[in-house]
Amino acid sequence: MIDTLEAPEVAERASAGETEAAAQSSASKTLALLEAITRSGTTTFGVTEVAAEIGVPKSTAHRLLKTLEGHGFVGRSGARYRVGGSFFELVEAARWSEFGELRDVSPRPLGWLFERADAIAVHIAVLSGSDVLYLDKLTRPAGTRLPSRVGGRFPASCTALGKAMLAFGPGATVQRVIDQPMARATPYSVVQRRQFVDQLTSARRTGWAVEREESCHGTICVAAPVLHGGRAVAAVSLCVPTMGLGRVAEQRLGSFGRLAAEAAHQVGELLPAS
Repeated sequence: MIDTLEAPEVAERASAGETEAAAQSSASKTLALLEAITRSGTTTFGVTEVAAEIGVPKSTAHRLLKTLEGHGFVGRSGARYRVGGSFFELVEAARWSEFGELRDVSPRPLGWLFERADAIAVHIAVLSGSDVLYLDKLTRPAGTRLPSRVGGRFPASCTALGKAMLAFGPGATVQRVIDQPMARATPYSVVQRRQFVDQLTSARRTGWAVEREESCHGTICVAAPVLHGGRAVAAVSLCVPTMGLGRVAEQRLGSFGRLAAEAAHQVGELLPAS
């Protein structure tokens, strides 16, 4: 009799587990699609490209896009899709995210650095897993086209920003980065662990990190960590063209490093106390 009574309960629990797993799978696919949209860098996108990007059948991609369309996250542009208005609401809500305060206080220090260094671009970014996540950027209209964009990601090991944060971050985080194959964005990207660790050691000694054409041809970037409460919560960088540095490159890099460090210090000072 006990076995008879327990059977429906077991079946009900199994059914509930399957439903929860299906919901989690659907949510994961939807989030993967949203991430693919943010990475695409294009005005419009089609069902076929989205399906290939997230590794699902076209029918699944179409269903997910229709769901997002219903909630205003995507809209139609002929036979293709584009980002919808609900993303603007998320952008506004992002002001209250864990990185909102960094974005709020960074414009003045970034503007100061942009002008003082005569840079082609300046950035502020945070570490997210093994990537840097760009929070803000200033660039010149006719400057070199850089792979960075606000809200975008790039392998931390290829950027001065990532190296600055890793150099002043927990050893476990560095270990996690070097335990996996290191990205090669250009032929100059550092992929040897020993060389990478040496770069971090140098950054800790000087107070800033340097990246020479490791993320983009024709540019050198210098970054310094934003320290708050004794830990690196972000980093600030400036990018300059390699052309024209010549023999005084190291001397000028030191000057750029001190400017980046000052801007990073300004950001840290403006952050509210923990």
